[in-house]
Amino acid sequence: MFTARYIPNFITGARIIFVPCLIWMLFQSHYERALILVLLMGLSDALDGFLARCYDWKTTLGSYLDPIADKIMLLSAYLAFAILGWVPWWLSGLVIARDVVLLVGAVCYHLSTRQLKMDPLAISKVNTFAQILLAVSLIYAQVGPLSPQIISVLVTVVACTTLASGSQYVIEWSRRAAKVSASRAKL
Repeated sequence: MFTARYIPNFITGARIIFVPCLIWMLFQSHYERALILVLLMGLSDALDGFLARCYDWKTTLGSYLDPIADKIMLLSAYLAFAILGWVPWWLSGLVIARDVVLLVGAVCYHLSTRQLKMDPLAISKVNTFAQILLAVSLIYAQVGPLSPQIISVLVTVVACTTLASGSQYVIEWSRRAAKVSASRAKL
């Protein structure tokens, strides 16, 4: 039965469904449409989070689906940006490698602790915001004036926050896994 509490999940699902449209628009040089779509996708991310928090429409599915939607959108976009020559390949590789490390880390953490409750870290939220800001800026640069220095600064910010976020997750998961192991050893 449909209830209002599932609205954030539908919004998140729509974001996933529109990723191929975004990539197609980029490769077909429909930059104005791509810009509007990526802005709508970013707003939908904020909207589904707002609805889930403010109206307590949180679901287990949504807690997994929202970060997956972000990753699908950003990884697809950054791969497309590298193919189009808008960002260096090393940046796309770094963004992808961070998410692979997080996925492997989550699996290892779950296997060793039988738990997987991990709230997003503040630096991860900053990293996601920086990645979205760079994505919007890169697309905007195709339709309007934007200083190459701004793109350069954003590339640096994305690289730094990607490294910091990935490192912080590894440290946090390691710390939590050690704590769980220590408490089990006491039993």
